[in-house]
Amino acid sequence: MTILMSAENPGGAKLEEHLQDLIGEIEAKCARIAGDQRPEAVDVLRNNRDIIARLGECIALQHHSLKRLDGLGPNQGPTGTPRIGAGSKP
Repeated sequence: MTILMSAENPGGAKLEEHLQDLIGEIEAKCARIAGDQRPEAVDVLRNNRDIIARLGECIALQHHSLKRLDGLGPNQGPTGTPRIGAGSKP
């Protein structure tokens, strides 16, 4: 199953969109267990918050990549000419 937008999957979503969706789902899970003070729940909540922070770091990395790509020219979309890699024009 391909979920990222690409030439092969132009209907897919952007990486940063998927990451933000994951963060939203994990935050919803956190809200459901936030009042549970059992050690297991506290541990899971702490782990979930760490995962959210790491996904946020991934979003920041993706935005950095997008800025670098924007320096090469405009985004032509998933079916346009790639800015880097196979099919790009150096």
